[in-house]
Amino acid sequence: MNQTLGEVTWWAVGIAALAYFALGAAWFTPLFGAAWDRSIGHDRSASKGRFPTPYYILPMVGAVVTAVAIAVVIALIPATGPLIGTGIGAIVGLAIAAATLTNALTPHTPKPYLFATITGGYHLVGCTIAGLIIGALGT
Repeated sequence: MNQTLGEVTWWAVGIAALAYFALGAAWFTPLFGAAWDRSIGHDRSASKGRFPTPYYILPMVGAVVTAVAIAVVIALIPATGPLIGTGIGAIVGLAIAAATLTNALTPHTPKPYLFATITGGYHLVGCTIAGLIIGALGT
């Protein structure tokens, strides 16, 4: 494992994590924010659009961990490049999207399929972009 971690291009992981996180800022605010709010039964106007600090910090931590995981998988494969990175990112994103659907199916989520579509879609697109960046810059 140490040999694999040594093959990771850490600055590419950082750029990928920032891109993944920035996508989330756009995805859950101007693009799909209102629909996502409906999916969880949240009224953003009641909270003046502000969420607690962990709402911003934990997604960044998650983006870093996911980007590292994608980079490690890419490093384990003999072939590299943007196409391989994109494929690995898409596979990881699809797995996270499937887990999101499972987690959305709780009795407390008012619109679980809408939640899973928006949140899972974000992870699929975000991981694919992260994989592309790592594959392109990490070779």
